[in-house]
Amino acid sequence: MGKTLDYLQWRGDLKFSKDPINDIDVLIFALLSYLPLKGIVPGIKSNKEISLKDAASQYLAKYSNSDENSPEANITPLSSFNTSAESLLKDAAGCPRFEEIRLSRYDENTDFVVGRQFTALTFTIPDFERTKIIAFRGTDNSVVGWKEDFDLAYMEQIPAHESACLYLKQTIGVFSGRFIVCGHSKGGNLAIYAGSHLNPMQQLKLKKIVNFDGPGFNFSIVQRNHFSQNEHKVINYLPEDSMVGLLLEPVGKRVIVSSSERFINQHNAFNWDVDRCRFIEGELSESAKLMEQTLETWLTDITISDRETFLEALFDILGASEGKFIKTDPQESFKEFKNILVKYSKIDQKTKALLSDVFESLTSEATKTLSESIKEKLPRILGSADN
Repeated sequence: MGKTLDYLQWRGDLKFSKDPINDIDVLIFALLSYLPLKGIVPGIKSNKEISLKDAASQYLAKYSNSDENSPEANITPLSSFNTSAESLLKDAAGCPRFEEIRLSRYDENTDFVVGRQFTALTFTIPDFERTKIIAFRGTDNSVVGWKEDFDLAYMEQIPAHESACLYLKQTIGVFSGRFIVCGHSKGGNLAIYAGSHLNPMQQLKLKKIVNFDGPGFNFSIVQRNHFSQNEHKVINYLPEDSMVGLLLEPVGKRVIVSSSERFINQHNAFNWDVDRCRFIEGELSESAKLMEQTLETWLTDITISDRETFLEALFDILGASEGKFIKTDPQESFKEFKNILVKYSKIDQKTKALLSDVFESLTSEATKTLSESIKEKLPRILGSADN
């Protein structure tokens, strides 16, 4: 048993012509999309491409000595994740399986006013079919990026959905061959949404959609019929303690993946357990089931208009429209907390009351669900004790 990075040691010497692409390969492309490759990978308007080996060489020369406070250091949610992504790029570029993969059509579009955080790029595999992998970046550590995740609770289409649809349709129109669309976290949600909004001719070129612990959809406001035509092509990988991947309703098949980490650290797909060319399957934990049930009940109790008001106010206080990043340094976090208090004091009383009511509702629902779960298990626990 190993982790995602160990896969390269097991399969890195086998080219795709000898060992066909599998879903761990697809995860690697999804994780590489987190790296800031603008100016290295040719942009969406270019017909040029670059090998993974050359891209890695340029990236390491440009960023390996970057100051941790530079804009580049703010690309990913956690510094450990960023370090792992860089190691993945370096290791992949040094093995026969990945070094000649071609990267192209890099597109990055973050708009703090509109509320959009979006990045995508295309990988061309040197196999017989010249398979194309389109990878959508997941949520970075910008507040606006996290806001888009929560906007799924009340919006039929978030701004990144529009960008993902446009990117996929244009790219499918440019290239021949079959496509796999993928993403981790919000990137997985974008992959499903964009892949489900292709026309019938474009659908024929779509081989598979892979969502790595990304949220689902709110089908009380999103039309489900768009997703039914290729739901059989969608596979969702979730870790045992999944939180993000259990948000809203799923589309397609679910596979639970084992991880040695716990809770939110399992969202980091570098921590997932693999064996050779497959993920090691596990079971959804009780805490994850509790989380899923709590959120489902809570969402039905909050009206769509109140969800919108709540989330807009919450993320305005956190600084989504100002391009702020989530701070991991305790001193910086304390400074930010003081700014949050100042912003909170300036909002109107009606919105303050709504914020308080929603937080109280969520806490109450979590307590209620936990209590019911304990009551349900209590007879079995007492029964086993009697024996």
